[in-house]
Amino acid sequence: MDLRLIATDIDGTLLGPDHAVTERTIEVLNAARDAGVEVVAATGRSHWSAAPILEPIGCVRWLLASNGATVFDLEAGEVVDRFPIDRSIAADVVSTLGSEFGDLGYSWETTEGVFQDEGFRAIRSSLFPSLKIAKRSTVEFTPGTDDLTKMMVLHPEMADMEWFEASAPHMPETVNFATSGLGFVELTSQHADKGLALAALCERLDIAQEQTVSFGDQTNDLGMLRWAGRGYAMANANDHAVEAASHRAPHHLDDGVALVVEGLLADRSTP
Repeated sequence: MDLRLIATDIDGTLLGPDHAVTERTIEVLNAARDAGVEVVAATGRSHWSAAPILEPIGCVRWLLASNGATVFDLEAGEVVDRFPIDRSIAADVVSTLGSEFGDLGYSWETTEGVFQDEGFRAIRSSLFPSLKIAKRSTVEFTPGTDDLTKMMVLHPEMADMEWFEASAPHMPETVNFATSGLGFVELTSQHADKGLALAALCERLDIAQEQTVSFGDQTNDLGMLRWAGRGYAMANANDHAVEAASHRAPHHLDDGVALVVEGLLADRSTP
């Protein structure tokens, strides 16, 4: 293929065993960049959380953060585009979930940062005691804000796909709804999705769909796995990601992205 852009998820896809990008992956991605291929990160993380992880790579300019709700230019250090959740929709979702499932925990992102309420912190500490909890002050969640980029919801007993499948029937069509394998479910605007953000970025860069590949492992990757010319589900990917992808990649702990990209670059240079 005439490869011109690589879009990769971060957690469970790009990161190695120590939750960092390995030296091998860094070398391969920089080789791709030197060959004229754009390297893009697409993640559920906020741009504040993702940027320090990507910094050692050195060749990533475009960051599709918060599941595509924020497009961040790492080179310029600024948000290029952003798609907030309609406040009335967010308020309705919170009301519906509360009525159906009782007390839940909420974390949310605005232009000011990422926040969490006491319920989110307590549930996270109880369900995932080995996970490092961000040292943020807990504040009361107000879903009626005009400045809501992304909303994350924790259940006190269910997590990941179990919680995703239980809550999915209660989600309106006016939000994009996913999980990234971190226990909670994630909501963004209906206009915010990794696939939509990737398509818009490729239009900006004048790159054709068939010139792109994407890598992912969770339901928040489905849009870009389906949209890219080749979508690679990692060996550790959930069933939804595998079904959405056209190709498979090795496990993220085995430098799966690097292995595939090495092969693509070799094919690209073969006469």
